[in-house]
Amino acid sequence: MMKTANGFRYVPFITLSLSEPEPRIWITLSGCNFKCKGCFSIARDTIGEPMTVDGLIHWVKKSSRAYNGNTLLQDAVITGGEPTLDKDFLLDLVLNLKRSVGVKHITLSTNGYLLDKEYVMELKDAGLDGVKLDIKAYNESIHQWYTSMSNRSVLKAARYLWESKLDFRVETVLMPEIVDVEEIERIASFLAQIDPGIKYKVIKFAPGEAREKVTRRPSDNEIQLAVNSASKYLRNVAGGKACVQQFASPGSREEEAKKWVRVYPDMKTETIIAKPGGFEVS
Repeated sequence: MMKTANGFRYVPFITLSLSEPEPRIWITLSGCNFKCKGCFSIARDTIGEPMTVDGLIHWVKKSSRAYNGNTLLQDAVITGGEPTLDKDFLLDLVLNLKRSVGVKHITLSTNGYLLDKEYVMELKDAGLDGVKLDIKAYNESIHQWYTSMSNRSVLKAARYLWESKLDFRVETVLMPEIVDVEEIERIASFLAQIDPGIKYKVIKFAPGEAREKVTRRPSDNEIQLAVNSASKYLRNVAGGKACVQQFASPGSREEEAKKWVRVYPDMKTETIIAKPGGFEVS
């Protein structure tokens, strides 16, 4: 397990939404226990500045005031990298986002590998409201090849999250000839054994942002086939793209114009606008 030293996590940037009616923030914690071949996040590596929870909360408050004035942040997404690498840090961060910043709803984006039943309930008690769980593959050998890790604890985490009554959803990246339509169907069948009402989204693999171009981008028809296959087992299935604000660089397309500001530890900023024609960065 990767640990941080002396209560620090390395943070490359935080991201504020400028196009949604209610202020929202993404907090990116770098470092990951998975080595996904097609990962698109620069935060898989340990990059950024080391920060305590107090330092990070101060930065969040300062950045939010700069762009939202006195309007409270409504939503926070804690992502990475993998946020659960330091369990105490994450618990403290969730607690302080609620109590000190006043965030209304906090979502954790995780690969689930380190989520046991006790820790899930500790996160809920600290104030966590929702979890987006990435299930990379159902087949053990595919998961091991793609991530370098077993998926057994990830699959167990799905049940723990459902039992916790947190707002829980699952996402899988469709990768032709690797995690294909049949593999999506296996994941959906597994989730349906827990609860057919679990929310599930099939994401397009984006080779332009991937570290390794392990496969091609799936077609819209392939996404629809995967959604249809999963819908044989689950009631709430969608297909689409990953959240664009997480991409390391402008290189994708998005149906609707969206705007974010990425704030770096030195308070330098980068504005990203995603629209049908691509990205504008300033």
